[in-house]
Amino acid sequence: MNTICVKLRMRKHENKYRKLLSTEEAVYPMLAELVESSLDYAAGAMLENGEWFKITNASQQPYTIDLLEGNFESVDFDSLARSDFRKIDYLFVKNGKTMYFQNVSKSKLASKKRIGSFGESYKYESDSEEIVINEYPDAVYCAETNILYFRKLEPIVGIFKGINDLYREATDDETEQFLQNDFITLKDDYGTADVKTANRKRIALTSKTLLGLSQEDRSNIFHYIGEYCPDLKTKDNTFCVGNEDELKMVLFGIEQRFYTTPVGGEKRIANSVILLNR
Repeated sequence: MNTICVKLRMRKHENKYRKLLSTEEAVYPMLAELVESSLDYAAGAMLENGEWFKITNASQQPYTIDLLEGNFESVDFDSLARSDFRKIDYLFVKNGKTMYFQNVSKSKLASKKRIGSFGESYKYESDSEEIVINEYPDAVYCAETNILYFRKLEPIVGIFKGINDLYREATDDETEQFLQNDFITLKDDYGTADVKTANRKRIALTSKTLLGLSQEDRSNIFHYIGEYCPDLKTKDNTFCVGNEDELKMVLFGIEQRFYTTPVGGEKRIANSVILLNR
């Protein structure tokens, strides 16, 4: 049995959940069909078809929500009033110990005239309100394993408040601080205002990497970057950065994404990195 509920956008926390309906029909595929394989979330990593990111101990994470704690029953929820339809924030479908989440953007809340099909008959409705269900959910929570699965952060940041910190953008101050490092020489008036979203996310990650490096490690990494990006290296042993691509190369170097193939000796860049299980 699938129980479909919604969470409303409300200033107060009480009574924010509403029940829509229960159905024996499959709303989303079963968890085993959805998640062919999974891997621990790695910021910036890209998934293959059938792969999902996972977060273990999901109910203990700082961005968890009360629904993951399992202390609720949908029978306790009031039915959704039509006047609250436009307040829907997201929907969730409970099937046994599995819960599916879908962000409900304004584009998914349809309120319009329509002709609906009901079996072999049709019906005209002048003021139809409906929620468009995606083929796949934005996130899936398995209570048995306490694991949250998802493919992209963006659709679920409104559901799990604070989860975007897993891959956030560097602030202006953090970006400015990074560009002022003594291993960077700026040129062509390039500065903080020129750094776009992709590189700001890389800066947020790379800044953490730098903090964990010893002086010897930093020297080795800077030498490594110089070998793969000789055009960026200056006489003062700094890296010249005047555009987004040059900054990206420095950031990729600090994250050690350059490598040479053992056969053929091709120099390559790993656009996505996933740690192997040890």
